[in-house]
Amino acid sequence: MKKKSKVSKTLIAATFLISIFALVTTVNACGSDRVLFMAIGDDMDINATDLIIGKIKYGENGEPPSAKAVFHQRIYDESGKKVYAMNGMLTEGILVQTDYYFFCPIFQVWFINVWFVMGEGMYKTTDTDLDLLYRRTFPITMPNTEGKYVSTPMIMMLSTTGEYCIEHPSTNPEVFTDPPWALVGVLCGIIVETPMGSVELPIGPAAYLTRSWGI
Repeated sequence: MKKKSKVSKTLIAATFLISIFALVTTVNACGSDRVLFMAIGDDMDINATDLIIGKIKYGENGEPPSAKAVFHQRIYDESGKKVYAMNGMLTEGILVQTDYYFFCPIFQVWFINVWFVMGEGMYKTTDTDLDLLYRRTFPITMPNTEGKYVSTPMIMMLSTTGEYCIEHPSTNPEVFTDPPWALVGVLCGIIVETPMGSVELPIGPAAYLTRSWGI
């Protein structure tokens, strides 16, 4: 893929943000053929502030729904000084499932009825080798792109209901609810061990939904 300049990438992000907010006023009128959402908030697990703005557009003529998102994350030390930042864009995503479920090793629960998106995107981080206990569970070194945009596989998960259960979903367990949430994660080769085996950890912002349209 031909590399774009930093200026052009900034314009891409700005244009996408503008397009999202322009669509907000028309989503209900057009029969909700797209889902727009914003997730913003403090992430106390890693002392960060997160922002995700995403769009899922339903496919036509049998095509699968497509997805895009922009996101950023800022991590601070105990004094409140910013020590790390990540910015990125999910540029080409496909909504694979709306009833996806997975075991979360952080909260030790099964999240259910999650919208699961797989795709490609680009992101950049500050030129910092930051070691931390990610999600208070996994000791990792955060990815370092040396301040340059790089392309990578990404996933996005959207919980429109916040539903989860303690036991495996196949056992028909009691279902609980939290506020709806969203996550965008870059897949950069960080492998961790969980009770369910080895998994590649998606690194990126996660926050409760603050606004949504068409859901």
